[in-house]
Amino acid sequence: MKLNFKWMLWILLGLTLILSGSGIYLRVSNENLNKNVVTVADYREFWKTVHAANMDLDETLARLKEAGVNTIALKETSLRDMAYNGDLYITPYGEFSVFPSNDYPSMQAAARKAIGNAYVSPDKLVIQSNQPDTVAFLKERLGSRFAPNEIISFNHGGQSYFIVNTELLPLDKPKDPKKPANEFVEVDVRLGFDERVMDMLKSKGFQIILRPDNNTGSNYAYLQEYEKQIRKYDVKYLVFGNEVSGNPDHLNPIINMIEKQGLIIGIIETSEQLKYVSQPGLDSVMEAAGYPINRVYSTTNDEFVTTADERYYRWVRAVVDRGIRILYVSPFKDGRISYSANINNTIEMLGRFHDTIAGKGFIIDQPLKHLSGKVPGPWHRMAVALSLLLAASLYLLYLFKPGRRLLAVWFTLGLLACLSLNILLSADFSKVYALGAAILYPCFSSLLLLIYLRDNRGKAVWLQLLASLAIIIGVNALGMYTVVTSLADIRYIMNVKIFSGVKLAFMLPLLMFGINYFACFAGKLGFKEKVMDFLHMKPDYLVLGCGMVALLALYYYLGRSGNNTEIAVSGLEIRLREILESIFLARPRFKEIIIGYPALFAMVYLYHKYKEDLILLVLGFGVVMGSISMVNSFCHVFTAVSISASRTLAGLLVGVCCGILSIVGIYVLEWIYKKLVETGVL
Repeated sequence: MKLNFKWMLWILLGLTLILSGSGIYLRVSNENLNKNVVTVADYREFWKTVHAANMDLDETLARLKEAGVNTIALKETSLRDMAYNGDLYITPYGEFSVFPSNDYPSMQAAARKAIGNAYVSPDKLVIQSNQPDTVAFLKERLGSRFAPNEIISFNHGGQSYFIVNTELLPLDKPKDPKKPANEFVEVDVRLGFDERVMDMLKSKGFQIILRPDNNTGSNYAYLQEYEKQIRKYDVKYLVFGNEVSGNPDHLNPIINMIEKQGLIIGIIETSEQLKYVSQPGLDSVMEAAGYPINRVYSTTNDEFVTTADERYYRWVRAVVDRGIRILYVSPFKDGRISYSANINNTIEMLGRFHDTIAGKGFIIDQPLKHLSGKVPGPWHRMAVALSLLLAASLYLLYLFKPGRRLLAVWFTLGLLACLSLNILLSADFSKVYALGAAILYPCFSSLLLLIYLRDNRGKAVWLQLLASLAIIIGVNALGMYTVVTSLADIRYIMNVKIFSGVKLAFMLPLLMFGINYFACFAGKLGFKEKVMDFLHMKPDYLVLGCGMVALLALYYYLGRSGNNTEIAVSGLEIRLREILESIFLARPRFKEIIIGYPALFAMVYLYHKYKEDLILLVLGFGVVMGSISMVNSFCHVFTAVSISASRTLAGLLVGVCCGILSIVGIYVLEWIYKKLVETGVL
């Protein structure tokens, strides 16, 4: 009857997982649309670096296109950009007031007449130009960004003057966080996008990404400029600057424009690779527009990298592992070499990157596609919750063998909780369900493995190895499935919402493995007595040797878990990563191939040969580390399911090879030990 009851729970578990498949379908459908990669060159950064290198801009743009860059990002032109280009002259009003000139008295009289009774502080900017097209541009753009009382204008001696009489701020935030906040930084004014540059780029066949930003003036008429330019130049993407234009009270024009023009918003990944760069107004715009988003990797996050190979690896990993689809490139800024060498290295790296990405099946010459912003409903979450309840019931049934009545009470209470939370309250506990799966299934797989090995000691070692692999991979696959279908909508794919509880998912299954072991081998002694008996026993050298290996594995596991790793990546490991990347679509995880699989093979071989239960306890922790890593790969929700599945398969192939090598190594050590004993050395 118990067997039948267990099988009934297994069948129900399978049914609930099938019923929760809508999440899998949504996730995979979006990921199948998200195969295109857009590489974007920052026009302003290349423009300035090319000039500093005394290189030709047209030639550099042609080389970028040859290297596979088809898209250019434009920031709004500013007063200081135009001054740098020789279109105008800007100076603080305090300096302007004492400006030496042959007709100084009449110029100052014209200025005082225009200012009238208004107060102009010494730091306010004075703009001067004698170019008719520049003057017309300034009148239009300043007039749409500032109220009439914020701009004072006058003409004198063939020159046009504009005084921006309002508070201005530095446009670019300091890169150095240690820089004092009160240190003087030159203020500036954004003037929208320069259509002369846009015409030039379109004539060269480039697609354009716009980078709008907020304005410090009190006039929001400038928001209407964007839509006209988006239509005219067939713009498909926006990547906002420091702040969304119109924030906080005039976001509707931006939202309506995004919806009407079918734009995609690029959200920039942080340098810590956690979530995305916070930009005031961005959350409101994304939510209101239904999340028409895709992720951006900025190469300025690579400035700390010292080698070209490591930078290249980060770019490839951003696309393959992290699901980035917009690579935003600025010229390298290696201070040890010239500007021209930095430009050349950047273009060379872009060509190498595009060859690699295209070789891995990504499309580099097509625009990004729109993804579904649908969010799974309460019945989907109900199915996921029920699957976890059934899996937990099975785990408890195998672990402690509770009576039918106790199990019925547990299941009834769990069912009521699932109905209340998901249907009555319609609460979204998707992240909790994913965390539950990431903890539960590695625990469950290790318990079933222990039970199998305990009950099948007499079977051939190769049969035990195959069955053990099937248990570990099969049960953890249910965890992978549950995580994916729980975190299925675009907010998770794009890292707007992230998987929480990483430390719990890494540590709790290890702690539970100890309970699994003592419950599995308690026998007639009972759980408590088995634990006390273990604490008083003296292990032999074999167990101590396995324990030393397990401690090293635990040190590596803990030091390399999470985003802030304590153990640095060695040059050898980077080289191994590159080799594995060249062989597989995505490299297998080292915690699986050098800990999980070798521990599993060694555990099965040694337990089969020596029948020492403690071998299962010591090496079993390594097996659990591998199981955790398998499921955790799918907790990186920004990584496509196909990539995570490919990584898991690659881990299996390489892991089996490493596992076989571990058995060979153990056999060699046994032979050496035997010879030392025979010769009397030991």
